[in-house]
Amino acid sequence: MRSFVFRSAALVAVIVACLALSALAAGLSDLQIQSTTPGTSVEVERVLGGGKVVVRAVDAENKPLFGLGVSDFGITQAGRTAKIVSVEPLSQSQDVPRHIVMVLDNSFSMKERKAIKPLLEGVREVLKTVRPIDDVQMVVFISASAKPVNMGGRNLHVQTFKSNQPAALQDFTNKAYHEGLTDTTVLYEGMLAGLDLIKKTPDTGPKIMVVFSDGEDVNSAFTREDVLKAAKGVGRLNAFAIDYMPGPQTDKFLTAFATQNRGQILKAEGESKLVPIFQSVASKMSYFYVINYAFPITGKLAVVPDTVTIEEVKTIDSSPLLGHIYFAEGSSKISSPYVLLAGPGETAGFDEQKFRDTLEKYYQVLNIIGKRLTDKPEATITLVGCNSDTGKEKGKKKLSTQRAEVVKNYLQTVWNIDPKRMSIEARNLPGMPSVSRLKEGQAENRRVEIRSTDMAIMAPIRSTYLATWIDTPVLKLRPSEIAQREVASWKLTATNSSGKLSELEGKGAPGQEVQVPLPTKDLQALAAGGDITLNVEAKDNKGQNVVLNPILVKVNFIQTSQRLAQKEGQKVQEKYALILFDYNKDTISALNQEIVKRVAARIKELPKATAEVVGHTDNIGKEAYNLKLSERRALAVYKQLAAAYGKDAKEHIHYKGVGPKSPLYDNTTPEARSFNRTVTITMDYLSAE
Repeated sequence: MRSFVFRSAALVAVIVACLALSALAAGLSDLQIQSTTPGTSVEVERVLGGGKVVVRAVDAENKPLFGLGVSDFGITQAGRTAKIVSVEPLSQSQDVPRHIVMVLDNSFSMKERKAIKPLLEGVREVLKTVRPIDDVQMVVFISASAKPVNMGGRNLHVQTFKSNQPAALQDFTNKAYHEGLTDTTVLYEGMLAGLDLIKKTPDTGPKIMVVFSDGEDVNSAFTREDVLKAAKGVGRLNAFAIDYMPGPQTDKFLTAFATQNRGQILKAEGESKLVPIFQSVASKMSYFYVINYAFPITGKLAVVPDTVTIEEVKTIDSSPLLGHIYFAEGSSKISSPYVLLAGPGETAGFDEQKFRDTLEKYYQVLNIIGKRLTDKPEATITLVGCNSDTGKEKGKKKLSTQRAEVVKNYLQTVWNIDPKRMSIEARNLPGMPSVSRLKEGQAENRRVEIRSTDMAIMAPIRSTYLATWIDTPVLKLRPSEIAQREVASWKLTATNSSGKLSELEGKGAPGQEVQVPLPTKDLQALAAGGDITLNVEAKDNKGQNVVLNPILVKVNFIQTSQRLAQKEGQKVQEKYALILFDYNKDTISALNQEIVKRVAARIKELPKATAEVVGHTDNIGKEAYNLKLSERRALAVYKQLAAAYGKDAKEHIHYKGVGPKSPLYDNTTPEARSFNRTVTITMDYLSAE
């Protein structure tokens, strides 16, 4: 078995992230093409982009081999073995052109030797093989008295014609031999013109030059040495010389030109030999093969983190009580999503501590207030009805009164609250209104405010429950050493024993980091599914599917029972989500100051606890301003906590503002925006209980 190695001289200075193996299309190659048939030699003609190469194969006698297929070739590069996708003869290829130049001696002696007719028939045989994608150029001689053309810096007595239409090329040749015969023989000038033409053709397919001459050059201003030197600058040239000169011996110059340029000299001893020789040349011009190949996609996968921890945490949640009931424009009806009980019979057993989410608690606010008023019979409340004081609500205090009365009526009829304990005030805008020029602000001003001087009525809503937490909701997959130009598309699938968790896909190679979200809605189910497997399937530019080695992410599920059994203590998180601020304010109200003091005292009771103070805002206004506002809110709470805590406060309490980023709620409703104007305080510690 013989092989031929082609080493491209082109250097491409391109650095691609995650690229370890350069594609052949980049022009940087060390390609080995082997034949699986003994005695066969394979020579690379052109390495093209996209995993494509043009080769020619010959037997031990240097004769072209036809009918070869996928099983007849092997391709390796840098230790990798490629898969041969397809092999087709160049004549059947629809995208690899041939660049052909034919230099034809049209001196007057052709007529004298009665060779014009067979010559034209021979040329026709060659032109039969021309495809629309081929690039064909003809060169013939003109007389010494005619004006020369400048080609490659030389004045040459030639005429040229370019086309990919066989009929047009044949017509040009016919005229050259019927109307354009010349009394001069400028073979060298014709060949120099042909070399200049073919040198300028792109490297997108084989370059072929056919030279036909019936006599030695006698009139050129250049020498055979000029021709041989010019041929060296063309590159990979396939030269065929047809010698129709008198005598049995082949011309030494044409022989040297053909053999030095990967070609062949053919001797036509008479006009009857011309057609068969041109047919032979036509055949040899087509004995190339186009091989499509693809190397297996290789690479490495890493994931961060490689372990996910899901943990049960005892949660003590202190949510604020937002004493606002919001109404639709022009309406005094309490509507969904507020939870309204049908009557006193449904109030038995009501327990505010069974609710978890802050908004879930909020939509029970009328029932929470009713239950607290029932438990504190001496407490009173004030119901302040408000309107947006704009549009159809402009100056409608009567509407404000109606809104307050409907709240009072609910508490009276469902919770049996004595009406004397509930006073009503009516006004247009609230005392601390939201911005009236915006529709969001108008919606927030259409409300009833529930006020009480009794802390027991307006106190935060506490609940204790076992929650499940995950240390990261997103896995970061980091591919490396992937030959990016070989990848057409990819798909990533994350699975565990329960099935598919996540699926992502993209065109081209994956980026330096792919974020894989995990389903965190039901963390108990995620934990029960066990370890997570990440599979990446890639498809190369030849349509081959390649599966990279899967990567495993360990899932560590820590249950409260395990911690207690190992005497590690139970992980506890206390959350305080406090409504501390009115719209666009950073001052702490008197009521909330008391709450902050209680939190400070709680932190001091737990010397090993850490507390994080985070300021938030709604999304009304500019982000940069809101970020500063959230920082001022967080700092105001931190200062009060630190003052109450005393020495070493910085070691236990940290604060930051996040503005409207990472909102606690979606900002689409008045209540959600109100709950986003907050500071949250989160404490983490271990408890032996």
